[in-house]
Amino acid sequence: MRTYTASAIVLRRIDLGEKDRILTIYAREQGKLSAVAKGARRPGSKLAGASEPFTYSRMFLSTGRDLDLLTQADIKESFPNVKQSMAGIAYAVYMMELTNSFVDERQPNPELFDTLLSAMYVLESGTDPEITARYYEMGLLAVLGYEPHFETCLRCGKKVGRKKVAFSPALGGIVCNECGVPPNDTIWVPGAIVSYLRALKNAEPQNLKDMKFPQGALRDLAAMLRWHIRYRLEHELKSVDFIDAVAQFDPNTP
Repeated sequence: MRTYTASAIVLRRIDLGEKDRILTIYAREQGKLSAVAKGARRPGSKLAGASEPFTYSRMFLSTGRDLDLLTQADIKESFPNVKQSMAGIAYAVYMMELTNSFVDERQPNPELFDTLLSAMYVLESGTDPEITARYYEMGLLAVLGYEPHFETCLRCGKKVGRKKVAFSPALGGIVCNECGVPPNDTIWVPGAIVSYLRALKNAEPQNLKDMKFPQGALRDLAAMLRWHIRYRLEHELKSVDFIDAVAQFDPNTP
């Protein structure tokens, strides 16, 4: 049985029996994989903390026939501030599900791992959870080659002004309102959305905490990027409903 180490983030967990857990982890060196954490649900288990969702650890694992085995873990960051609010938890869960949905088993992508870990540290710093999520969406899409084209109209090549523009996931970008009938999958967003997308794309992680977006701009960004992501995945993410539910109970939730 081969043993190896991995710098990994827990994307999700499933309880197995009365004592164990099955983890889906995203490792910088190995990509996404599944592993059993035996005894992780026992009181005082050394694997209990490391098997919590979005915990970042240096893990020691052994290869198995169906599932690998987590034997030891050195927790690097548990992101306690994120867990202090339902909004923080909801958006962290969303980023984990987003990653899990886009990546395949055993396909390492160190750049995407670093982008996810950076976004979690941004969230831990107290940055607006919704801005953090939009920042991560843009980063993930860019790394995977799905970043929408928003600088100019895809049909005429002109820069957009402040008038509404048509965003089409099928085309992968925006079409200005002077370029005829837009595609059937179009949603309309203000042309000003381009400046906010550009700000997110160019932002340094440490500066995100000071960024302030109007609520209308945040709604437009969420609508546009969620629509683009749904097109790419061909399904809706369950955690979107969790975010919406949290927002209903907490008016301060983004």
